[in-house]
This record gives sequence, C-alpha cells and structure tokens, in this order.
Amino acid sequence: MTLKYPIYLTKKQRMLFIAVSLSIGIITLILNNTYRPYIYSNHINDWHIADSFTNFLAVPAGQFMMLGLSNEIKLKLHYQILIVCLGFIFYEFIGYTFDYFDIAATILSGIVFFIIETLILKTIYNKS
Repeated sequence: MTLKYPIYLTKKQRMLFIAVSLSIGIITLILNNTYRPYIYSNHINDWHIADSFTNFLAVPAGQFMMLGLSNEIKLKLHYQILIVCLGFIFYEFIGYTFDYFDIAATILSGIVFFIIETLILKTIYNKS
C-alpha cells in the first residue's frame, strides 16, 4: 500500500504525536543526567553512545513534534525526516561542539525512524 498525500491528522493523533515527542525529550533529559555522567565517571567505553544518544533521539522527537504541530502531512515521510536530519546536522556545524559521531547518529536515526514511522502510518491507515 502506498500512502496518499496529504494525510489529514485528527486532533487525537496530533496530541499523541506531541505527547510522544515530549516523552522522548524527558527520556533524553533523564539519560543525559544519569547515563552520560555514569559512563564518563567510570571511564566505560560504550562506543560513543553516551556522546551521541541525544542526536539519535532528537530525530524522532523533532519529527513527532512537526507532525503534532501540523494539521496534515503534506510532504512524503522521507522528505520530512530528511529536513529534520538536515536541521540537526546544520546545528552541528553552527553549534559549539562539532562531532562526527553526532552526525552519524543523526543519519542512522533518520534511517531507522523512517522505517518505523512508515510501518506505523501504514498500520494506522490500513485500518481506515
């Protein structure tokens, strides 16, 4: 099945997207204040997960927030996620800390989240 655009979102769906976005943000804050200091203070090699999990979680949070703030999905998912990823990559270039691992985490998150979001939307709109 292919999704037909624009996809109109109900208020309930938009509120759910915003709630998921805020939940991801809260999880990120908790991990930033617990996991990252623990890894750094104990000198554990976690393959840069502590360094870049914020970027990995930022893509779904940003995408869900974009969906929650709009009444309809006008762009195809790969364009929306590409815009979110490019925004976070651009931030790496203008931010105070430039890190290749953050860029890699952003790209990986975009790919993974595209697959997950496609499956979610197909499940929702196959029922209707």
